[in-house]
Amino acid sequence: MPRYRIFKVDDGTWPEHDSVGIAAINDPHVRPTQQSIAQRQSAIAEISGIRPGDIIFFNLMASDNHPPQIVGIFKAVSKPYYNPDPLYPEARYIKEEFPFRIDFECVTYYPEPVNFSEIWALRDKGKIWLLQQSRGDAVGRHACVGITKIEAKLIERLLKMNNIKTRTKSYNTSSIVINRQPLPLDFREDRPSVLHYEAVLQSLILEGLADGKYKDIFGEYDDFIPNALTGTGKEIDILILKYNGDDILWYEILELKQNKFTMEELQKLIVYEKEIIQSRAENPLQVYLIAVAAKFDEEVKRFVKGREDYKERPIRLVKYAFNSQTKDLQLVEVSP
Repeated sequence: MPRYRIFKVDDGTWPEHDSVGIAAINDPHVRPTQQSIAQRQSAIAEISGIRPGDIIFFNLMASDNHPPQIVGIFKAVSKPYYNPDPLYPEARYIKEEFPFRIDFECVTYYPEPVNFSEIWALRDKGKIWLLQQSRGDAVGRHACVGITKIEAKLIERLLKMNNIKTRTKSYNTSSIVINRQPLPLDFREDRPSVLHYEAVLQSLILEGLADGKYKDIFGEYDDFIPNALTGTGKEIDILILKYNGDDILWYEILELKQNKFTMEELQKLIVYEKEIIQSRAENPLQVYLIAVAAKFDEEVKRFVKGREDYKERPIRLVKYAFNSQTKDLQLVEVSP
């Protein structure tokens, strides 16, 4: 089944995206700083799990000409790639600063976008969750965010309500050269099989999920969302979902650590668990916690074992190993 993503654009960038059918997000490492390599890896993780067939909306940010809006509906037709060239020779905005790209096609073009105020009015009815991360009234911390199937269907319904007439739209890229290169993930290791950057671990897991891997670990999942925003403003590294029709059947909360998983990370998992149970789940049985790391602190193991002994909901420990030859991960569930 498709996943659902929203790309942030503005009045300058959107016409360029829309002229050739290529979405793009920025590279923080274009102007190198002490933190820009790590920030680049985090930016890549925002789009690394997108695959052909995934549904794309665009968040047209507020300007003097209009309020924040959602434009749709589009579909990814390529995997993410790296291309620092101008989007096309005359492009003014999408150049080397926006090299992380996805090709897309139009599914249905709705001439009248949906204002975010119309979506936001449904917040109190409990239909809005991850869309909070893409309100469109200010530049947020992510250029591409994931939303649930429920939220995507809501946007589609509002677009249909707002447009009596729709049309199709096609893109012709035959006149431009598209230099598709692999995403520049930094695979350096702190020690053999242990990655240096947590965001690279996140990207590799997301790519595996997008390609249908790891079901022996995570079950028959339907959806996965990176950097899922909680009500407290914190972000779940990866949220994995199973749907039952238009309802969420279960939630898997993944907290990642590229090196040693400590009580600090474990406490985050427990906080996320409580919030999902209180605000989203119908039953605590729907919520599963998974810690992913290269190794686990002994205090973490004791806590997890004690929780099992008291017949509380288990916390699963998953150890990863990075293969520097194949650039792939091995995930193995371990006992506390």
